[in-house]
Amino acid sequence: MLKFRLGHLWLTGCVLCVTAAAPVAADSLRDALQATLSNHPAVAGQQASVNARRFAADEARSQRYPTLSAQAQQYTDADTSSINGEKISHPAILRLRQPVWSFGRIRNSIALADAEVGTERADLLRVRRQLLEETAVAYALVRGNREQVEATRQNVSEHKELLAQIERRVAGQLASSADARLAATRLAQAQARHEHSISEWEVARDDLALLTQVAISADEPVPSELLEVGEPTQLIDAAMAQSAEVRLKQQQLGQAQAQVDEARTSLMPTIYLQADKLYDQPGLRDDNQFSVVFEASLDGMGFAARGRTRSAAARRAAAKQDVAAAKLALRRELERLQRSRRLQAELITLQTQALGDLEALLASYQRQYETGTKSWLDLMNVQRERFEQRRQLVQAQNDWVIYSLVLQSRTGSLDQLAAFSEPGDG
Repeated sequence: MLKFRLGHLWLTGCVLCVTAAAPVAADSLRDALQATLSNHPAVAGQQASVNARRFAADEARSQRYPTLSAQAQQYTDADTSSINGEKISHPAILRLRQPVWSFGRIRNSIALADAEVGTERADLLRVRRQLLEETAVAYALVRGNREQVEATRQNVSEHKELLAQIERRVAGQLASSADARLAATRLAQAQARHEHSISEWEVARDDLALLTQVAISADEPVPSELLEVGEPTQLIDAAMAQSAEVRLKQQQLGQAQAQVDEARTSLMPTIYLQADKLYDQPGLRDDNQFSVVFEASLDGMGFAARGRTRSAAARRAAAKQDVAAAKLALRRELERLQRSRRLQAELITLQTQALGDLEALLASYQRQYETGTKSWLDLMNVQRERFEQRRQLVQAQNDWVIYSLVLQSRTGSLDQLAAFSEPGDG
């Protein structure tokens, strides 16, 4: 059954590699992180949102440039020019307008568009950091589940040895057939546990592939430098400075301030330099005219702008509180992660010692069973305890690695390993 299962796993892996048309499976955490950033659709989607905001900012900056307009008409009944008496049926105007002073309205409109671009870039950084963290955790889970598979395989092997031992004693009439049935039952349970661990490893491997979009074997261990977490105070300070979530909230606060400034100047007039070229205008000569134009509008007698300004100010106040809340949540989360990591480190120490004690106890029970002072059930129970202790030790080690990676992710330490820089102006 086990051989068939492993053969099925090998065939499934080959099919996945062929259908994905991916390159040779990578095997390191660096490969997994880079594959996620290159292939995950969430990154491409957020990058498209950044580009859309950049184009909108270019549109806002175009308000500073001249505007060229043309107007032409066709009259059904021709009019007569008062200048030369000619019939006029198709008057036209070619106009060029250059804004020279808008009292801050255009400037603040451009500043708001730039702030929106900054917000989208901060959100792109947040998406990347989140995917890096998820990928690192998924990579660690694949390795942890593989170690669980190895632990259960070793447990099956040890139960087979015990079954062979009791069968020899039953053949020599030194033990009862009930002891052999007990050993066979425990072996079946160990094999079922091994099959379950293989299934969990498959699920973890598929979860990692969903993030990376390519096959990742996760053969290499997590780099040791990522498992070295600094002092609690230094780590919190670094996380506060590098947090993508806090940076996004701060950028949203800046955008809210830009919205307030834009709303306050929305009532401001605009002064233009205007040049007109006239053709067949009734009562006017066909020549060039230059003028200074003062243009303003007052929507709702100014109450509309007043409402927009107050609304923007309220959003700014909310954004300011969001920044404070994000910092508080981050600090609480970091403290929880640090406590959990310390707990796992303590558990590793205790469980390693307990596993050594159980190894010695099992050897002692083996000798006592052979001398007749311990029953076969006692020996089998100690074997089960040893396996359970070994499984818990593997789990604690894997949890410690995961907590370390999550803490490193919150400080931006995975960025360098993934070889990506923060979104810039390019």
